[in-house]
Amino acid sequence: MKQSLLALKTNKEAPSDADSVNARLLTQSGFVKKEMAGVYSYLPLGLRVLRKIEKIVIEEMESVGSQQVLMPALTPRKNWETTGRYGVDIAYTPSENTVLGWSHEEMVTPIAKEILRSYKNFPLSLFQIQTKFRNEPRAKSGLLRGREFIMKDAYSFHPTQEDLEEYYEKMAAAYFRVYERCGLKSYRIKSGGGDFTDAISDEFSVITPAGEDTMVFCSSCSFAQNIEVATALPPVFSQKEEVGELEKFENDRPKDIAKTASELGIPEAQILKTVVFVQENGEMLGVCIRGDLQVSSEKAERYIGGPLRSASPKELLKKGLVIGFISPVQSTTIPFVCDESVTKIVNFYTGANEEKKDYKNVNFERDFSGEVGDFSLATKGFSCPECQKELDEAPCVEVGNIFDLGSKYSEAFSLKFTDKDGKEKPVLMGCYGIGVSRLMGTVVESSHDEKGIIWHKNIAPFQVHILSLREDEEAQKLAFELEEDGYEVLFDDRNESPGKKFADADLIGIPLRIVVSKRTLEKESVELSFRATGEKEEVPLSGVARKVWDFYEGE
Repeated sequence: MKQSLLALKTNKEAPSDADSVNARLLTQSGFVKKEMAGVYSYLPLGLRVLRKIEKIVIEEMESVGSQQVLMPALTPRKNWETTGRYGVDIAYTPSENTVLGWSHEEMVTPIAKEILRSYKNFPLSLFQIQTKFRNEPRAKSGLLRGREFIMKDAYSFHPTQEDLEEYYEKMAAAYFRVYERCGLKSYRIKSGGGDFTDAISDEFSVITPAGEDTMVFCSSCSFAQNIEVATALPPVFSQKEEVGELEKFENDRPKDIAKTASELGIPEAQILKTVVFVQENGEMLGVCIRGDLQVSSEKAERYIGGPLRSASPKELLKKGLVIGFISPVQSTTIPFVCDESVTKIVNFYTGANEEKKDYKNVNFERDFSGEVGDFSLATKGFSCPECQKELDEAPCVEVGNIFDLGSKYSEAFSLKFTDKDGKEKPVLMGCYGIGVSRLMGTVVESSHDEKGIIWHKNIAPFQVHILSLREDEEAQKLAFELEEDGYEVLFDDRNESPGKKFADADLIGIPLRIVVSKRTLEKESVELSFRATGEKEEVPLSGVARKVWDFYEGE
């Protein structure tokens, strides 16, 4: 492909509204064009990358027996009413009778109902690659958070839980292969089910500074989880104190854990902290935890079985709770639950539910009680529950999810089958999503330098970039020979300065670059360089094809 004929315009300056690396580089290099917040056009180079990612995804889906379909983006409202998901905040409703698909459980389940009548009809797995629409209030970060995006969504149908779990693991393995083939190291982490299921789901995430989520992970084993649901072990706090008598005392202290601990001369862990939430019905819930730990709102929501929000100062005062001095000791104002951490410490300090008054020598069971569970937000410094090594923490971007849906959608649509014994049972379902366009943005976030993008060889828009420095005839000949060998070649034949050509080549990020110049031709050679490493070498013209083969086929 001659670059002079390619629909491509690169820009030296980054767009003023680019809020992430992928938004900046993909726009500068002419891969995409931003149309509005969260909506992009894919230009020829961008579409080539997108199609290569899609090809990898299709191959891996078919490797686990999933069959490709294409469902409508414009879906009937009645299907969403059947599952109770009509009116979800992220949905677009073009008319009173339609919804733009943001997921397709509501469409694929009735399709499966036409197919699955008996246990003999299993297994069944269907997938599609299609544009999705979500009313995203915080569209940002280029392709990472869009209102319109390209997604692969797959759905599997099973007669038993064992069959579902077996296929679920096969799909998880296929996901790892997708990311590896795109040049990414991914982590499988536990997370919440969001609007899809009440069960814990599995996210596949990639560590990158652009990530909006945070994960804790173990460098010694495979453990990795989203901090909101991570079941890690908090830092050990050792004590040798004897249990003391409960005592109330005056304490004109700051309403700050760290400052209070410093004034009292005790560790933050010995302060009993209470965080108060409000449920949908207006009832309050206090969560008690060690002072050096944070409460995970996700874990608290899972405990209560519904959404929670932090109580406002006005709500606390109305309930008779003294801000900065709230505690469960001798309090019946609201119900309390306790993080496991509070059961392992003696002689806590905490508020006395009175202004400028505290308790000391507070102990679980004797002085306060409540249901015990894991409510702590796991962070760096917690220990791995599998190998007990200290965990690391990093920002990450989610590049895929898999969910065990159980019978939630099949029961809504009366999707049942007859088993071998003639009994009618609900079909169990799994669903599996990969944001294909988000994956493209994630690759850029993870693989770039100050000069531009560094594409992995499996998804680069072209395999070889030939730059002609006023030696178009020889460069054209080399391009033709490599294309004859089956390689995708972008030939920069433009009447531009060498500096402009090199800068654009770095920006575009094709893995292999070949420079044809008068200097190299005098030696019957070319300069070959590798975008990822910057390494350069002079290669005889007769050996170029072999070098390209070694890079793409020989490794």
